[in-house]
Amino acid sequence: MKLSPSQFWRIRESQYRLIITECGSCGRKSVFKRSVCPFCGSSNVKHVESEGFGKVLDVTKVMYRWNSSDERPPLLVGVVELDEGVRVVGEIVGVGDNEEVKEGTRVEAVLRRYASDDPYGVIYYGIKFKPIKTA
Repeated sequence: MKLSPSQFWRIRESQYRLIITECGSCGRKSVFKRSVCPFCGSSNVKHVESEGFGKVLDVTKVMYRWNSSDERPPLLVGVVELDEGVRVVGEIVGVGDNEEVKEGTRVEAVLRRYASDDPYGVIYYGIKFKPIKTA
């Protein structure tokens, strides 16, 4: 990411919280904090923090390597519909393989490590999703 600590501090709200914009004019909701409704253009909006719970609509396994000797586990990336009605794309963590996450799986937003600049540099955290274990 290579952001300075001050740059990352300025964007921390969007990295650490799921903010939903609700339009007072058209009534629609959108993800991320916005000053204007993306649907009708009204500035009559309010911002609400999501509870962080939702369900998986779709999931895919992403295989990647930086070089030929690099062994990395696959990433699970999914489209999650939050209980507030908006959809967001995010990494799904805390699962062994793709078979454990299916359409309709309940998930919750968790704060997890994204990356770090180097072993002694800034560590970046952000929102990912984890399946809710049912008894």
